[in-house]
Amino acid sequence: MVNNINGQFQKLSQIEQAQKIKQNIEKQRKAPSLPSFDEVLREKVAEVREEIKFSSHAEKRLQSRNIQLTQDHFRRLQEAVAKAREKGAKETLMIFENFSLIVSVKNNVVITALDNEGMKENVFTNIDSAVFA
Repeated sequence: MVNNINGQFQKLSQIEQAQKIKQNIEKQRKAPSLPSFDEVLREKVAEVREEIKFSSHAEKRLQSRNIQLTQDHFRRLQEAVAKAREKGAKETLMIFENFSLIVSVKNNVVITALDNEGMKENVFTNIDSAVFA
């Protein structure tokens, strides 16, 4: 009888150990793993794609028209480019309060800049969309 009780305790102990091992395995499966090299690479490439560049022509126009871009303008520009990209735009007129930019969405490049006075007399060609930024 004592041997039978000891045997049952042993079985219970083994069952408890097996349950603990199973729980540990489940915790490891649920634990967040480190990103793979491929995931990190894709994320970095996406970050580079989001960086907006200015053509030399756009830089000259910004200076000659005395257009000052703030951090808020850059943030809004990035958001506007992302929205235009989601809609499939390629060349977009980005309209701000007192200036506008023409942006190549597919290349992430600001092509030119216009102040409000310059916009009054212009006709915009070769654009496929406009975004109020």
